[in-house]
Parts: sequence; C-alpha cells; structure tokens
Amino acid sequence: MAELVQGSFCFTALDEDNTLYIVKGSNPMCLLHFAQLGLYVYASTESILKRALQKSGFHKYPFEVLHVEEGTILKINRYGFLTCSTFEVQENFRFGKWADWYDALEEEYYSQQEELLLEMCSCYGVTEDDILLLLDYGYSADEIEEMLCDSNLLLETLCAVRCEEEFCCE
Repeated sequence: MAELVQGSFCFTALDEDNTLYIVKGSNPMCLLHFAQLGLYVYASTESILKRALQKSGFHKYPFEVLHVEEGTILKINRYGFLTCSTFEVQENFRFGKWADWYDALEEEYYSQQEELLLEMCSCYGVTEDDILLLLDYGYSADEIEEMLCDSNLLLETLCAVRCEEEFCCE
C-alpha cells in the first residue's frame, strides 16, 4: 500500500493486536527508544520531541535516536520488538509538470501563514509589530510559530533582535 501513496507523508497505524506500523515517506520524523522504559516516542522533528520530553520529565531517562530513512516501514509489536522493511517511494509530484503549480501554492501558503500569525499574535502576548520585526529580521513563519509555543524563547529572541536593531541604529 505504501508504494501507492504519492506526495509527502508519514503515517502510523495500530492494528487489533496492538502492533504499531510507522510508514515514512519524505516527511520528517524523529523516533526515540527508551529501552529502560520499554517506550518508543516519535514526532515530526527532534527539537519538538526533545521539548516535549523536557516538559514531561522523560529527558531524565537514557534514550537512543533511531534514524528512519525515507521508504521505511517500522513494525513495533505489543512487546516492543521492532522489525523493519522498505518500500519504493513514488516519484515526488513536485518535479515535472506540477512544479509551477506547487511553487505557487507554497508561496500562497506562507503568505497565509504569516497573515494568520499576525491575526493570532495577541493571543500569545505579542503585537503585530513584534511578528513583523521577526519576519523582517529573517525568521520564517514556521520558526515564529515554534517560538510562540515557547514564550521564553520568543521573549529572548525579541529582546536580542531589538538590541541588535538599537545597536545598528546608533
């Protein structure tokens, strides 16, 4: 089935025997194994995962980062035993005749994402000017969105950017 899926993906499925299948296409994914706890934990990126572990207290336990390549199917049974197989990844639709359409969609997405950040910034205790400053300074909408989830990082970054701006203007 995985060979029929097109585009960017990573999905998981749990069967009736409590076996977890992780099918990794080209989307990012980070998988950690806590052997001492018999626990596997995963998220889209290592930084997101490690922040979650820090907040939950799991960072105190030893873990191993399991590198999962594109085209991999992991099977983790109810006892925590992991087996691996591979599949042939379909040619990405980004190349060829669809490239122009995809590029236009990507540009539109980021402008919409920036607009959404500007609309929602007051919910996070920052102003539109703060968001515009970060965008002007070169931070992507994705990076700013990540900062909004970590208020300390957001405030430190804004402080550093403002100090840099003041230093440059003097």
